[in-house]
Amino acid sequence: MKSNMESNLSELKNLRANLGGGSFYTKKGLGQNFLVNEGIALEIIGEADIGENDIVLEIGPGVGSLTRYLLARAKKVVAVELDKNAIPLLEKNTKEFNNLEIINADILKVDLHKIFEESTKIKVVANLPYYITSPILMYLLENDFGMESITVMVQKEVGMRILANPGTKSYGVLTLAVKYYAEASLVTNVDKENFFPIPKVDSVVIKLNLKDQYQLLDKDQEMKFFQLIKSGFGMRRKNMLNSFAGIFGGDKNAVKEFLDKGNIDGKRRAETLSIEEYIKLTKLRSE
Repeated sequence: MKSNMESNLSELKNLRANLGGGSFYTKKGLGQNFLVNEGIALEIIGEADIGENDIVLEIGPGVGSLTRYLLARAKKVVAVELDKNAIPLLEKNTKEFNNLEIINADILKVDLHKIFEESTKIKVVANLPYYITSPILMYLLENDFGMESITVMVQKEVGMRILANPGTKSYGVLTLAVKYYAEASLVTNVDKENFFPIPKVDSVVIKLNLKDQYQLLDKDQEMKFFQLIKSGFGMRRKNMLNSFAGIFGGDKNAVKEFLDKGNIDGKRRAETLSIEEYIKLTKLRSE
């Protein structure tokens, strides 16, 4: 249900009017492409499942197209925006709300543990810049600061890699890294015409529901897990007898013995293994 305190900045004519005559210009280098479809904006907010007791981290709010919807629903929104020139418009467009904290910084350099030290079950919502999507996602996933979910707009190619199944071209290190930390699902496809300025590629919205800590490996096993997948995909076209050889000092007999213990055929390629099989092999290495 739409609040009276919301505005459809996510519609092109309103966004253009908001930007017109000001000192703000979108910057290609920062990946600034604003969503201009209110229906999709509301779908993102709906899937993020924001409630009145929720704390939301919004990355790259820009001038506030999604921020207003979040503020109308959440207890508090922490908006991290790198572009200092966007801040005045963001403040102007959210001035009637008192539950917004704006941080002018690079999200990869923000101490999220300090910001959310007294909060739990944080929900992340973002329209991520294409050029830095993977580093941001991995930064969020690798640093546990009490997140419950991440609902993000990403380049379609990246989204398909995250959602890929074993044995497909898109399946790789990013797929398994995200699967290790979270359950991923597709929210919706978003054509490039739904942005201003129009980018060169289409997008998707995905939602990641974070796994509880007890579902994850201990730190030593976690290191071995990522070593296995990086070794496997480092030589993607080779079978595992070859791609895992480096871990075992080049001893292919040792690799075969290791894989046989896990009932894994060494002639298979790394891209055919499920995350469950990688976790099984990780635990065997830790015995």
